[in-house]
Amino acid sequence: MPPPSARGIRALAQGGALASLVLACCGCGGPAFERAPRPAADLSGHWVYLAESSEDAAAIIRAAMPRPRRPARLDRDANGLPTEDGSTGRAGGQSGGRPSGQRRGGPSGDSGAQSTNPNAGAPPVWGRGSPMEFVRAFVYPAQRIDVSSQPELITVLQGERRRSFQPGDEEPLSVNDRYGSRTVRAGWEGAVFNIKSSNSTRLSVLEKFRQLPSDRLGTEVEFSTPGMRTVKVRSVYRRATAAELASAPPDGPPLPGPR
Repeated sequence: MPPPSARGIRALAQGGALASLVLACCGCGGPAFERAPRPAADLSGHWVYLAESSEDAAAIIRAAMPRPRRPARLDRDANGLPTEDGSTGRAGGQSGGRPSGQRRGGPSGDSGAQSTNPNAGAPPVWGRGSPMEFVRAFVYPAQRIDVSSQPELITVLQGERRRSFQPGDEEPLSVNDRYGSRTVRAGWEGAVFNIKSSNSTRLSVLEKFRQLPSDRLGTEVEFSTPGMRTVKVRSVYRRATAAELASAPPDGPPLPGPR
């Protein structure tokens, strides 16, 4: 069989590059999770929150809150009264070399100049509510978690919030609640069960559940949205006792998701 020509070698190389690009784009729609854990893992059980072994979620959330905006500084005239045109009343009607008729807002003095930041005028993702309560709803750990695990279905109950997932399902779930519309993907990454929620580019929540030594359950929630620092909270749970199972699970903070 004759060796391939230079043109044939180039064609093979281009074909391989194209195939690699196609494979890379297959994951553009979101994370690709597996249907089964590797190695085997079983998260089933009734789990109770261990505050002494967990991170301080309240402190982490407070540290991530956006700082309040400072009110705009007003120039004042010689009598200490604010001026309407931004001047200070000094000789020549100028303030620091700025003409008295020039307003703040742009290099040309045009108060109607638009910002080049496309998100500058966009409302915050938490709407008119409190940003702290918005983050708490997604991040604050529940006092109890109940996990039911089957080969093709995992159900997670946190307070009154029940969610069921088919691990590795290629078609994401669609959620629409008081926190907006989101797509949800779930599945295994190694021995860690992941739940990935996203809302376009404005909201991303990644939840992780894993087995820990000494018969413990570990959770990790990473929350990010424009306008504040990324929040990451790790929590630890132990198995519930028989007495705790006989009593109703305690109520937790309001959480997003369908009931």
